[in-house]
Amino acid sequence: MMPQQRGTSRKVRWGAVAVTAGALAITGCSAAGHSASSGSSASPGAKTSSGAGATAGASGSLTAAEAVKQAAAQAQKATSFAADMTVQTTGTADTTMSGTLKQQTEPSPLAVADFGTVSVQGQTLQGGLEEIVNSSGLYLKTPTLAKESGKPWVEFPASALSKVSGTSFGQLLQNGSNDPLLQAQMLASSTNVKKVGTATINGVPTTEYTGSYPISAGLAKLPLSNRSTIAAQLKAMGLTTENFTVWLDHQQQVRKVVSSAKGTKEQVSSTIVVTSVNQPVNVTVPPASQVTVAPVSELGGSGSGATSS
Repeated sequence: MMPQQRGTSRKVRWGAVAVTAGALAITGCSAAGHSASSGSSASPGAKTSSGAGATAGASGSLTAAEAVKQAAAQAQKATSFAADMTVQTTGTADTTMSGTLKQQTEPSPLAVADFGTVSVQGQTLQGGLEEIVNSSGLYLKTPTLAKESGKPWVEFPASALSKVSGTSFGQLLQNGSNDPLLQAQMLASSTNVKKVGTATINGVPTTEYTGSYPISAGLAKLPLSNRSTIAAQLKAMGLTTENFTVWLDHQQQVRKVVSSAKGTKEQVSSTIVVTSVNQPVNVTVPPASQVTVAPVSELGGSGSGATSS
């Protein structure tokens, strides 16, 4: 069993973790990112994969609007991605995260993150964090929590997170407002996108585009099955307009995106570099002997200590 709470410091630690868990699992993994599209794998140094070694000339025959619409169509078909990213959120929960993220929507929702740099409410999480999110819940691994719990991993069960958020965790996981596969589709709503140049991203020639769109217009580009959940999350954050710069290869696959969104409650900026698309995401969930389960009372900063499995 965990030791009894030791006053304010214990509550602060768990409160910070709760903020991090919410930011990463529900509203912060890639809060303004559009980072995936369908097609072949895109490894960081690749010069010869499907389209990787070709020039960006094919994009020259498209208008900026056509290129972005094709990128959105590619993303609609994609089922997984891996990326290097840096995300900063200010407002209700101030967070800065930098690291890697792998995520898939099929055959079942899964996300695996390794953030070497994490700051929550001005406090640095020493050693960063690792994270696994699946339909069962969220697992976090940080040196700070390991010292507190005596075990490497802390689990936030889906049922507990659902109580905190007021929404089914499974629904949030599948329809998260920060799912880049969904967000990339919102790019097609931009009416002011323009070509600004070319660049090579990880050895791949790309064309650079910049633009913006109202969040409401972006939502209209999403499938009906996703739209209501996404709209509720973005409304809660108060986000209204998104600005983006995106780099597309000759197949209109997203290779990099820098984006920002400012609203009444939150401001989010991100830089995401795609390293692979449509590749399997594999992970082994930590065994019970390595996990401490955090009850819903801890997410609210009150209640008794966490439970060891």
